[in-house]
Amino acid sequence: MDSITRQQVRRLNLSPHAPLLICDVDEVVVRFIDTLDGWLAAQGLRLHADSWALEGNIRRADGTAIAGEAFLQLLERFFAERTHAMPLLEGAAEALHGLARKGAQVVLLSNIPHAHFQARRRNLLGHGLDFPLLTNSGPKGPAVRALASMVRAPVAFMDDHPDFLHSAHELLPGRVHLLHFVPDSPFTPHLPPLEAPHVVVRDWAEAGAVLERLLLRATHHHSLSGETP
Repeated sequence: MDSITRQQVRRLNLSPHAPLLICDVDEVVVRFIDTLDGWLAAQGLRLHADSWALEGNIRRADGTAIAGEAFLQLLERFFAERTHAMPLLEGAAEALHGLARKGAQVVLLSNIPHAHFQARRRNLLGHGLDFPLLTNSGPKGPAVRALASMVRAPVAFMDDHPDFLHSAHELLPGRVHLLHFVPDSPFTPHLPPLEAPHVVVRDWAEAGAVLERLLLRATHHHSLSGETP
């Protein structure tokens, strides 16, 4: 966990007794791929889905792939120009607000570059999502571990990227419920396998129901029984 993410975690004021959802943003809460595809088309570029990685799948009109430093610069331009305007996935706001009303804490954990924190925050606020936002670099496991250590209630982590879920499992085996959010995407057939115990959800109606069961009903059971989650 880098120093900026660590500072963001320290500023949080989480209740130790309320369940916690740690939720990815791109392609889980907001439509990253659709937004990127449209922006690339305006640049005369095309997004292919021949593998799981973005690098190598963004190509010029002649079919050559944009890679290396040119790829990183292009992605930086995209975040700078479009982060503030990404649309929500259907049902995301309703499900997150529903969980919050019933007592769950929500923290949004995004691997967008730190420089675009404010743009991402404005975008989410514009959609009515006033939840704490953390920006992260590299594996998400350390940030998930730091957040989970702040609560004694059930914790869930939901992401579309198997590597981030696996990193959380490696550091917190059995402590955090893992939800693999698999949206309808041309990249889905190339998903790498996730061997850690997890639940697959494909939309927010399904995710909301699973999270209510794992977080809210479990918390209610523990409070009645006097057990420590």
